[in-house]
Amino acid sequence: MSSSQQPRRRFVIGLFLIAAVVQVLYRPAQCSSLIKYLSTEYNLSNIYSIIERNQIANTTIHLRSVTVFAPHNEAFLKITKQDNDDEYLPCYHITNVPMKLEQLGKSVFSELDGNPPIWITKKSPEEIYVNQAKVVYSLANYEHNNTFGKPQVLHVIDQVLQPLRMKKNSPQNVYNPNAWEFMQNAEYLDLDSYHTNTFLQRVQNLDKKGVFSNQGGHTFFIPVDEVANYPKVKPEKIDVKVIDAHIVPDNVLFLGPTNEDEQFKTLAFTDMLKVFSSLSKAAEGDKTKYYVSSDTVVGDDVHPTGAVVAEIVKANIPVRNGVVHLISRPLMIVDNNVKQFIEQSYKDREDSALHRFYEEIMNSGGDFLEKLTAMPNVTLFAPSNAAFNDQSIQSYLLNRTYIRSLLDLHIVNRRLSIDDIVAESIDTVQTEVPRKDLFFNVVTNGKNRTLTLEGGGVNATVVQANLAATNGIIHIIDHVLGIPSSTVDRKLATDPTLNETNYLGQVSSLNDQLGDVQKRFTYFVPRDLAWRRLATDNPSVYKKLFMPEYSQVARAILERHLIIADKAFTMDDFRKEANNNNNLSVRLPVVRDVSMYVKIKDSVEGYSIEWRDEWIHVHRSDVRCTNGIIHVIDKVLIDQNDIDGSGAIATKSISALVLVMAQCLVFYYFN
Repeated sequence: MSSSQQPRRRFVIGLFLIAAVVQVLYRPAQCSSLIKYLSTEYNLSNIYSIIERNQIANTTIHLRSVTVFAPHNEAFLKITKQDNDDEYLPCYHITNVPMKLEQLGKSVFSELDGNPPIWITKKSPEEIYVNQAKVVYSLANYEHNNTFGKPQVLHVIDQVLQPLRMKKNSPQNVYNPNAWEFMQNAEYLDLDSYHTNTFLQRVQNLDKKGVFSNQGGHTFFIPVDEVANYPKVKPEKIDVKVIDAHIVPDNVLFLGPTNEDEQFKTLAFTDMLKVFSSLSKAAEGDKTKYYVSSDTVVGDDVHPTGAVVAEIVKANIPVRNGVVHLISRPLMIVDNNVKQFIEQSYKDREDSALHRFYEEIMNSGGDFLEKLTAMPNVTLFAPSNAAFNDQSIQSYLLNRTYIRSLLDLHIVNRRLSIDDIVAESIDTVQTEVPRKDLFFNVVTNGKNRTLTLEGGGVNATVVQANLAATNGIIHIIDHVLGIPSSTVDRKLATDPTLNETNYLGQVSSLNDQLGDVQKRFTYFVPRDLAWRRLATDNPSVYKKLFMPEYSQVARAILERHLIIADKAFTMDDFRKEANNNNNLSVRLPVVRDVSMYVKIKDSVEGYSIEWRDEWIHVHRSDVRCTNGIIHVIDKVLIDQNDIDGSGAIATKSISALVLVMAQCLVFYYFN
């Protein structure tokens, strides 16, 4: 070997040595056994301690092949210690087959008495859940043989697995029950003092025990007998279809791995009746509450369409054929009108989603509830607690008369679920306030649909949809309609139907001034449909307007739509001025054309303006902002002077070229 190759050889050997050292330092210590590793790994000391104290678990892990699901120490800090933890927890975290993550099926059998299953949810190769706990992927698949040569595998998880436990001093033992046996023996189980006798009795009377005994993996929502502050349901209303709506077949839905608001078909999803279930959560103080909704999208004479929501009062109870969640009330049963829904379900609970809404109703006189009762079919868009707690609207809430008038902006005199809005392509609907409409937009993301709406200048999102009542539907929204909380620039940025105008305003810097709260703006904003019409009528002009190099041309066109004054003008202001002028033209002091004149027409379809001998519909009038008013129109105010001979847009580059040529000629002749 040449002398020049020796340093290279030593360098390569050095790299291999470094890699070997790194592998030793940064992999779990290669101990003589898995139990030895647990004993030396500080962050797994809690699970090691309870295994060591449990004779069965300790013997199993020393003698047999196992997979251990090991919660780290932080996981133990999240649970309340119980006297029988050493009896239940060690063996429920062990299974007697060594399995790496890729070998895990839908469930594995634990070593706890009766061998109750541990359920596996694989959302991706690196996102795997064991019951409710998530596998820490970087700390999984640790393999080692024990002293008897038996292969063992360890996976670190982020929560402590909780098996079903017996009550202390229970006279009867129940080993690994299915959902039916769970209900039958509920009196012997540790269920935090909840009872399920009413639902059990109906299941027995209607001979439905078979659906709770089915083999496989399913989800069971079992109503408890009674929960404080929740209305009690008459038992006879729990019929066969209602029972079926409490079961999601072939899906084991623990709360952790289940996508919020994803809909799953229930056993009540048939040709004639279609009922989904979905899970949701809400942060309330330092706690998170979980809910299940049954959404009847196709009903019948007994089961109306709409959603019924129940709180999950005890979650993630593993059983032999799936998982059980105890819930606060039966699903699918609609037995309150809209008024009763607000009163009975929410008024006595400060943590309820509509507690503040109820307060504002009562503060404004309470007659709003009577109005809701008198309407045979009504849709209520009810603002959430967070909506009323928004600091920017507190001064408005002091005006009780004003708030009472705004409440009517939140009701529609017909029943409208999100499915109705989508199926009928409804984008506008009249409210109980004359000349004040709601404007809808449905956003679809995969299987999920979100309804956004605008009313009185405020954009809101439906955060809980399709809540059913006997005389209507309730949607909970995240803003109070009619109380402006956004400046003009923020309104443009958040309204999904004004994206094009907002974009041009941003690239041309026109929007920079629209956040000034010391000024008052009146802005005739073309909606996206108006820009699409321009794209159809004059595609070359449309295309160039959206090129960055023509941003100042776009700004000039937008300035024709904008008035800056010491006050903002409603369409009624313009109408009154037109009336004073014997219905002749009204001068709009817009930024670009100081002497621009339009005519105003007021009809049952709403307002229209006439400009350049064309009537243009005002799609939404009087969209109030904190520093102005927006009127959404159906056409861009662009005239022949803008596009004449391919317009300023088309001639801009030519004009620039002519200017450069002229400068060259001057330079040539005078130098």
